[in-house]
Amino acid sequence: MSIQLRQKTENDCVFLVTQDQKVIAQLHLSQQLLRHLPEVDPASFPSNGFNPSSGTETLETGDLRIKDIDAKAGWINLKAKVVGKSMPRYVFSRYGDALTVSTATISDGTGSIGMPLWNAEIDRVSIGDTVQINDGLVRTFRGELQVSLGRKGRLQVIEPIDAVTSPREHVTQDT
Repeated sequence: MSIQLRQKTENDCVFLVTQDQKVIAQLHLSQQLLRHLPEVDPASFPSNGFNPSSGTETLETGDLRIKDIDAKAGWINLKAKVVGKSMPRYVFSRYGDALTVSTATISDGTGSIGMPLWNAEIDRVSIGDTVQINDGLVRTFRGELQVSLGRKGRLQVIEPIDAVTSPREHVTQDT
């Protein structure tokens, strides 16, 4: 088992726990909590070289890469680009509510993964947008990994595709 300090800011630290090169957990711990654990010194852990003084990366961006995601990853933060999006379709919830769902394919250069979009979320993202997912839940659906927002997940478009330089595509056909 390995523990790596992924990021450190003035108020927080992010630790990545892996075993046999597979992600087991990602822990966000406050500096205040770490002060109450005298035997835990963030400086004693190997670091990925994050420099908090650069100001270009925050605790919420780039926490995990798609290649590091497996079914045991649980809750994750992820920054990726929308590279595909299925036609919206109607489904019924177990409570009988009519819902609209589309599956976006997102990629960060290390791999790609599906992300279900529900109702109003479908129109929030377009192919080419860069999105930040916070507290996304890794699930397996029909044998494939997906990052779902669930109830507590947040989706933010951080770099929308420029409508002037390239046309916005909203939907691609599933093959």
